[in-house]
Amino acid sequence: MRNNSTKKIVRLSLFLALGVVLNIIESMLPVLIPVPGVKLGIANTIGLIVLYYYGPKEYTLIGFLRVILVALLRTGIGSISFILSLSGWLLSTIFVLLIHLIKKVSIFGLSMSSAVMHGVGQIIMVIFIYSLPEMINYLPILIVSGIISGNVLALLCSELLKKLDKVMR
Repeated sequence: MRNNSTKKIVRLSLFLALGVVLNIIESMLPVLIPVPGVKLGIANTIGLIVLYYYGPKEYTLIGFLRVILVALLRTGIGSISFILSLSGWLLSTIFVLLIHLIKKVSIFGLSMSSAVMHGVGQIIMVIFIYSLPEMINYLPILIVSGIISGNVLALLCSELLKKLDKVMR
C-alpha cells in the first residue's frame, strides 16, 4: 500500500513539474495569433490527464500549484498576470468539476469548457480590476479561441491518454 501512495505522489509531482515547464515554454514561444489573451494552453493537457487518472481532488491541487509555481517563477504572486491566471483557473476548474461530476463528458467537452471558462474568468477579473464593463465585448473572441484551442488540446490529450494507458495502469 505504501508503495502505491509513493508512486502516486511521484507521478503527481512529475505531472506538476511538466505542467509548469510546458506553461513556461509556451510563454516563451512566439505568439502565433497576435490577439491579447489568446494562447493554446498546452499545460492544460496535464490537468485533464490528472483528472482522468486521479480525480477531482488531484486535478484541483495540481492546477492550483501550477498557477502558483508559474507565478513564483515568472511574474510574482502580486502581479496582474497571476491574478488573471488564478481567476481563469478558478472559474474553469469549478466549471470542469461540475460538468465532470454531474454528467460524464468527453475529454473534448471538458477541454473546451475549461478553455472557454478560463477566458470568461479572466474577462470578469479585468472588468472588476479596471472597472471596464466594455471588456465584455472581448468575450466572443475568447470564446471562439477557447473552443478552437480546447479542441486542439483535447485531440492532443486523447492521444497522450492512449500512450499513457500502458504506463499508468
